[in-house]
Amino acid sequence: MNTYLTLRNKISMHTKTISDSILKTIQDNWPTYNDTQKRILQYLFYHSQATISELVEVTEIHEKNVRLYLNQFIDNEKILDRLSDKQRDKNAKYAFKKL
Repeated sequence: MNTYLTLRNKISMHTKTISDSILKTIQDNWPTYNDTQKRILQYLFYHSQATISELVEVTEIHEKNVRLYLNQFIDNEKILDRLSDKQRDKNAKYAFKKL
């Protein structure tokens, strides 16, 4: 009689895991990103999530520009999610999309 053990790794559910498709999108688009966009993504790679005020501090650019880049990453490239149910939540966190 043979016994088989199946282990299922739920790594994709870990909060800091970034999906391969998201990484591929970033890798493919990396040459087209400006320095600020790259700093935003690098911060998110290191910290998993961030608020707009944290990203303003890191990038040293105006809040409106940070919002513009975040919205591009959310709407156009579909690589980030906004983690808040409130419409105007100044403390909303942004993180890589979970697929």
